[in-house]
Amino acid sequence: MKKFLNLTAVSVLMLSASAFAKPVVELYKSPTCGCCGKWAAIMEKEGYEVNIHLQNNWDSVKAPFDMPKQLGSCHTAIIDGYMVEGHVPEADVARLLKERPSDISGISVPGMPRFSPGMAAQGKNYKDFNVVAFNKDGQMSLYKKY
Repeated sequence: MKKFLNLTAVSVLMLSASAFAKPVVELYKSPTCGCCGKWAAIMEKEGYEVNIHLQNNWDSVKAPFDMPKQLGSCHTAIIDGYMVEGHVPEADVARLLKERPSDISGISVPGMPRFSPGMAAQGKNYKDFNVVAFNKDGQMSLYKKY
């Protein structure tokens, strides 16, 4: 009987761990961009598995999400069906994945803001940028202000 209880406890623990597993991040970036690697390291530290795809052009990856051009940045991530463009803080990615809004195809931090994740010096607070949500109709809305 004791072995049965131990196996059951192990099974419950395994199911619990998989229930909380974070999705894989498919990251598309230039081979020469260092700040993108820093953003990937932040995501890995937060428990995501990050697969890095080194490319000079990944427009075909972005196309299905219809992101407005003015929201472009230096890297693109596809995470559990959503597009995450640029230096988006992990907390905003986690919120997106938790809420799973059907009217948003992705979120972006346009450009390369100085105080965003991967750009900011370690230990500095994120500030002076916006996270913008967008949908397939090209509509944009403020997701979070820093």
